Amino acid sequence: MNKLTIIGSGFSAGILSRSISDKDIIIFDKSRGPGGRSSTRRVENIGVFDHGLQFISPKEKKFELFLNNYLNSFIKQWDGDHICFEESRKIEGKKYIGKSGNNDFVKNLINTKVYYQKELISIKKIKDFWLLDFKDGTKNECEKLVLTIPLEQCKKLTETEQLDLKFEGVMEPNLTTMVAFNKNLEILGNAFKFKKNSVLGWVANESSKLREANNPNLELWTLQSSLIFAQKNIQEYRLKKEQIMNLMIDEFINIFSIKNINIVHKDIHGWLYAYKLEKFENDFFWDQEINLGICGDWMCGSTAESAWRSATGLADQINKS
Repeated sequence: MNKLTIIGSGFSAGILSRSISDKDIIIFDKSRGPGGRSSTRRVENIGVFDHGLQFISPKEKKFELFLNNYLNSFIKQWDGDHICFEESRKIEGKKYIGKSGNNDFVKNLINTKVYYQKELISIKKIKDFWLLDFKDGTKNECEKLVLTIPLEQCKKLTETEQLDLKFEGVMEPNLTTMVAFNKNLEILGNAFKFKKNSVLGWVANESSKLREANNPNLELWTLQSSLIFAQKNIQEYRLKKEQIMNLMIDEFINIFSIKNINIVHKDIHGWLYAYKLEKFENDFFWDQEINLGICGDWMCGSTAESAWRSATGLADQINKS
């Protein structure tokens, strides 16, 4: 039995692994690698796409200090113009990205053992420990349990224990198309945020991030959907991948009047639980009587800084206990 088990290997888990004083920690994640929504897709001979988190823009000095303390060697600033499209207004502030990809934020932050492809299906409190059951038939016991997974998954896991955790609201979906063109598109701006487009919410020139793995003969773009488009298509995007990708790519091409190009590569990823828009009540949850904690950006915002605030607050409570 270990002292503390964390479910999920995203940004929150990385922060917890650095901030909790007791280092008898293990992490389980259902994915094949670390990152959560701080994810990077690497395509051979094409390059790198940040298909989740786009950048981190610190507002609090303490958060920027945290990044520099632990990740200074692995991150850099993403320079260039980032623009609110309808307002023709620049998005101000520093924008940090991973030097090789945005999962650098997590894989270089986690400093404890992680077991991947371990999907948790149930939790049970037995006297003074938690019993965890995984989809592959294995089990784990721990004194303290922390969930850093999306809201809906937290609700599902905890309902059998009748904890009555009254988290309100829902997490919203997002669809991300990754596309590589055969030449420079000559678009003036590294990224654009859309507020009124029914298909696109954000587009980013991945080639502008100047990563060594990017093919210099291609131009790579990440296209993230509008909320309306994601809500309409998230449940069936796997069955209609080609159609949905083409809708997003055509919208991008039409907005910027792009002509005479060939698409060398395209792919799509769906985030069922991407972010939460409202009803933020507490930065984190901690019940010392049963040794259960919950944290994540969805508890107090929709950014990586929200995850830091949530995980840091929870780590302080665990350290005190």
